Amino acid sequence: MKETMGNNHLDILIVEDSRTQAEQLRYILEKKGFGVRLAVNGKEALDCLRRRIPDVVVTDILMPGMDGYELCRRIRSEERLREVPVILVTSLAEPADVVKGLEAGADNFITKPYDETYIISRIEYLVANRELRKNAETGRGTEVFFSGRRYLIAAERLQILDLLLSTYENAHLQNRELLSTQQSLREARADLERQVEERTADLSRTVDELKTALETLLLREKELQEKNRELHDINATLNVMLKRRDQEHSEIRREIAAKTVETVLPLLKKAQSRANGSTRDYMETAQANLLDVFSEHPHDTILTTAKLAPRELQIVHYIRQNKTTKEIADLLGLSVRTIESYRENIRKKLRITNKKKNLKKFITSLL
Repeated sequence: MKETMGNNHLDILIVEDSRTQAEQLRYILEKKGFGVRLAVNGKEALDCLRRRIPDVVVTDILMPGMDGYELCRRIRSEERLREVPVILVTSLAEPADVVKGLEAGADNFITKPYDETYIISRIEYLVANRELRKNAETGRGTEVFFSGRRYLIAAERLQILDLLLSTYENAHLQNRELLSTQQSLREARADLERQVEERTADLSRTVDELKTALETLLLREKELQEKNRELHDINATLNVMLKRRDQEHSEIRREIAAKTVETVLPLLKKAQSRANGSTRDYMETAQANLLDVFSEHPHDTILTTAKLAPRELQIVHYIRQNKTTKEIADLLGLSVRTIESYRENIRKKLRITNKKKNLKKFITSLL
């Protein structure tokens, strides 16, 4: 048993098997200035009562071995202890619990979780009315039938009144807490509804904004489709114009080619017939190049796009005739080294990157 003395001249005995709940209740009572003793079960409480009678006993109902009802009966059965006020602390809330408390001779009920102010007021009320309880008229008891059982209520009228008042006050306190909880719930619900309304309004505004943005996008898409159609029509017109221009260019080219070949080729042939040696070869190369350039479908398209110089075209013509580098050098009156340099430039312009590829075969393949 643990004991502390206070300065409020009241000695309280707490009977509680739960150390945590006992210490919590002791803290409440000591803060008020009460002296507090602790007992962990009914047997220890009786030993404590017999050593020194307290002003009030506060006992839990549900305890192993001897419960709170039995402890209360034992207190009422002993001459020295029967006047000690007993408060039952319970988490029960059935009407039968009240009847059992009356049968056992309890003075007050306090339900868990208890309110600090309420339990202090109950203790002070019982102590203040102790003398009135001593002078109250006692009877032999009353037998009552409740919930299928018979109970002998031997408590005094004032004691019964105290117990019923405490039960009512406790119920009133719980009802007040319930009303407070209901009010909190109503406020929470109202706040939630307000938040929902605000959120709904925000969502509605967002939907309107998205709808406006979508309509704008659809309008822009329609405008783009119209622009695309206009561009498609313009492109079709340009294609027709380009084809027409190409046709005109082709006709002009054919006309120029025909006149050039008609004028120049006879002259080249006449000059070739009068020439000999390398000059005759020059004339033959010139005729071949002339026919290739002004042909309607030239075989040497790659040679044309490569933009070979006249001397390079002449060397290409000799390569096609299967002339060696030395023979080409002799025909053109140039050194072998110069012809090799020309051949290297021709390979670069024709984009022949593979050094193993034969230049003659490549040029011949273009025919």
